[in-house]
Amino acid sequence: MTPKSIELAIAQRGWEVLELPDSAPVFVVRARLLEWLRRQHPALESLEQYHALGLPEDNHIELVYELSKWYWEADLARTIISANLELFRSFIGLDLHIQRYPYLRVVRRGHPSDASPMHRDTYYGASPYEISVIIPFTEMDSSTALRVISGSHLAADSEFPYTQSVSDDIAIGSQKHQLGYPYAPRLLDPALKDRAEAVPLRVGQALIFPLSLVHGNTTATGTGTRFSTDIRLVNSWAPVTWSRGVHTDYFVRLCESAITSSVRRQLAKIESATPNRENATE
Repeated sequence: MTPKSIELAIAQRGWEVLELPDSAPVFVVRARLLEWLRRQHPALESLEQYHALGLPEDNHIELVYELSKWYWEADLARTIISANLELFRSFIGLDLHIQRYPYLRVVRRGHPSDASPMHRDTYYGASPYEISVIIPFTEMDSSTALRVISGSHLAADSEFPYTQSVSDDIAIGSQKHQLGYPYAPRLLDPALKDRAEAVPLRVGQALIFPLSLVHGNTTATGTGTRFSTDIRLVNSWAPVTWSRGVHTDYFVRLCESAITSSVRRQLAKIESATPNRENATE
């Protein structure tokens, strides 16, 4: 796996599976997620057995929301990406921004509401310049894996028309909305799932794709619950909307090149040394 092979895969099919050079932080986050959940439910044996708690839907959403808030506040996604920064910079660029509130996905077996139907994130205001990094904390076999339509990242919107509806139970800014559930879903033809292929992942791997790729999953039928995160990365110079949805800090700076850093410091000095207009006229 080289930067050139990654670029070629993204260019041709729109996705690639990466072996993370440093997977240790993934296993650390996996252990910390279980530790947090055990404080609420001491009998929980593993992340995979989460569904066995049998929580009512409202309690499940509340718990996952509180878990996600802790995940965001601890900035755990940044620790994973930072440990593998050289890899991501090799094909996205030296100047990177990272999603401040990456999604934490908890997909229980036999729960259709946990599945994400086939969709294209650019229909929700995302940019094709953005890269989604899917990192599993539990094994993702073919029954729980994300499904993708290879080559769809190059297709015009007219090839994937959608129908839009308004959700009955998801309001703007609600817990479910912040967890990644759309309040006005734009759904593609369900038959597209027959064209999609599952991309199984082991813990320590990552699936990457631009947000113009058509993807989704079906109701999980495996033996356990799937825990994963999807973290968006983007080149800092890409023409994207930095404030989005309920977050004014949707993206925050992750790293920058030496040139960008020196220019920013110089501009800051110039700005601080320039008298403001009011002082100049006194």
